[in-house]
Amino acid sequence: MTKKGFTFDKYLGVKLVNSKRGYCLVKLDLKSHHLNHGGIVHGGVIASLCDIALAGAVGSVLKEKEWCVTAALSIEFVNPAFPNEALFAYGQLVKKGHTLAFVEGGIKSKSKKLIAKAQGIWVIKTKPSNKIKKAKALC
Repeated sequence: MTKKGFTFDKYLGVKLVNSKRGYCLVKLDLKSHHLNHGGIVHGGVIASLCDIALAGAVGSVLKEKEWCVTAALSIEFVNPAFPNEALFAYGQLVKKGHTLAFVEGGIKSKSKKLIAKAQGIWVIKTKPSNKIKKAKALC
């Protein structure tokens, strides 16, 4: 059972660093539970971190009644990330239309090493869904 407002980004340990119109920067301090069996950061953690940062960039430009969902997310894993370091994920809005938003970004380590590059498409919704309750977004 989850606590009200306790979303996946909070469960993962993601913290907001900076958010401005069309841009979002988040940080994740890596812990042992973020690793795969090989001792490096799990690809799912990298993918989730990209999704969170890119969605945050879209969310920063939405109107009051709008919300968004990921339609496509493409990730290039460039370098491995290791335990006991911090990762910084960023998203930058490329273009927002009435129903779609295009975003790019990636992840860098604290030492500025490129970990992953990402790009994606978000669908912009204007009608509330009766199947979900809106949680407070990170960005």
